[in-house]
Amino acid sequence: MNIELLHTDTLTQAREKLKNETKNFELKVHRVACEEALGCICAKDVIAEENVPPFRRSTVDGYAIIAGDSYGAGDSNPAFYQVTGHVNIEEQALMTVDVGEAVQVQTGSMVPDGATAVLMVEYTEQYADGKIIGYKAVSEDENIIQVGEDMAAGDCLIQRGREINARDIGMMAALGICDIEVYVPPVVTIISTGDELADIREPLTASKIRDINSYALTAEARRMGMTVRRRLRVRDDEKEIFQAVSQSVKDSDIILLSGGSSKGSKDYTKKVLEELTGNVFTHGIAIKPGKPTILAYDREYRTVIAGLPGHPVAAMMMFRLVIIHWYCEKSGLQMCPPYMAKISENVSSNQGRETCLPVKLVRDADGFMAKPIHAKSGSIASLGKADGYVRIPRNQEGLNKGAFVWVEVL
Repeated sequence: MNIELLHTDTLTQAREKLKNETKNFELKVHRVACEEALGCICAKDVIAEENVPPFRRSTVDGYAIIAGDSYGAGDSNPAFYQVTGHVNIEEQALMTVDVGEAVQVQTGSMVPDGATAVLMVEYTEQYADGKIIGYKAVSEDENIIQVGEDMAAGDCLIQRGREINARDIGMMAALGICDIEVYVPPVVTIISTGDELADIREPLTASKIRDINSYALTAEARRMGMTVRRRLRVRDDEKEIFQAVSQSVKDSDIILLSGGSSKGSKDYTKKVLEELTGNVFTHGIAIKPGKPTILAYDREYRTVIAGLPGHPVAAMMMFRLVIIHWYCEKSGLQMCPPYMAKISENVSSNQGRETCLPVKLVRDADGFMAKPIHAKSGSIASLGKADGYVRIPRNQEGLNKGAFVWVEVL
């Protein structure tokens, strides 16, 4: 009796093995123009090299004054000011403001030295040539943006691993950063194996079923910003599988091979990967669903290869828990933070194996309720209905209704 799959790694052990085996794997980096960076993963911290704004800037149209001169001012007790100058938006403020003086400024104008606030023009009135009265008291720094208040020189604005968004591009534009170092998306090949598989455009005959995995894994890889070079479907034939993998290992960073990872008579994945790489370091992970997962690394071409289970839920979950987790560690990319929720019912678990339980999040008066979605690993609909999943530790019998759990968002 073959008992190989009785000797499995924990998820933590499998992740650590993959990390250690791929120490020489580096994600490629290139520079892209600021306006082309949307959705890219930042490869190096972006540090501000100047202050924004580089000068004290007025946020309103009005008069730059010494705030103390306005204290006690109101409709029945106005303050009096001598207007000593005017600063346009594009001009440098060369004058200073002394006690009892005011300098007219516009929104965006440089605030002259000596001024500690800007009084909005709506609260002023000219009563003589070069003289105004103010009807409002203003506090120190009111209506002024200080030097570097928006962004200060030396601040880390975009951390490595961040997916660049429109706001980040706005910050780069404010600092005059024309281009940025980002990771080149890893190249992925997806191979779906099985005599029973038909393409979604083919009519189903006899015991044929539609190929779910290649489409779902392709979509998930692209959602993570990866480039899918090819999507293949091959029969349960050792030579066909060998040819598909040997072709793909030369030009792919990651190969996802679904099906054929167990120990049946037509399960050739491990044999093919051993022959090609000589470096299969995991066969079996103590997790449900996903136990028959295989991990290998081709040292020559620096390609990560995952033999995923044929069941769609197991394939998708193991892609996420192992390969995407590895990619996030390599790139610094942060996944969505988990939600705290209460489990809505008692849930049993398979002791000895960690369990991933798909759940739907429902908001209630106290926060979120996690409702389990019970389905077998062959049912892709269970993931389609789920908002996330709960990981139940391998040494735990299950969850009691009302227990707080962390829900990893899908």
